[in-house]
Amino acid sequence: MKRIIVLLLALTLLFCSTVAFATSDDEDSPRQSDYFVSYGTSLSAIGGGKIKVSFACSSVGIASELGVVNYIVQRKNSSGEWVNASGWLSGQKGYNLSSYSFSKTINGTAGTTYRVMCIFTCTKNGSTETKNYTSGSKKAI
Repeated sequence: MKRIIVLLLALTLLFCSTVAFATSDDEDSPRQSDYFVSYGTSLSAIGGGKIKVSFACSSVGIASELGVVNYIVQRKNSSGEWVNASGWLSGQKGYNLSSYSFSKTINGTAGTTYRVMCIFTCTKNGSTETKNYTSGSKKAI
């Protein structure tokens, strides 16, 4: 019985710690975007105060341009407020594809909590849609 409880708790923890991406997969509701299928980020602490940020997005069909316009790193201060830890940084984009991902490493301070705000972009048939996104947070180790 204890093994079952431990297994259920472990599975619950695993599912609760996964990254949630913004999607529009619900067939009962109209698509929220004619451009994006999904977009989002995940953060992971890699040691030495560094945080790896992974950006990912996918489009409805082939996009002539898809990716991140720019992003900004924020840290949580001692008052619990989010403050900018960087200025706007250039993102990356791919061309003539339906999904795109890339990663960046943030040099931070161990014990400090970080998050990223970014702007995803998708261009199809000469028209562009952008989506603002704020990541979850991660404490640097």
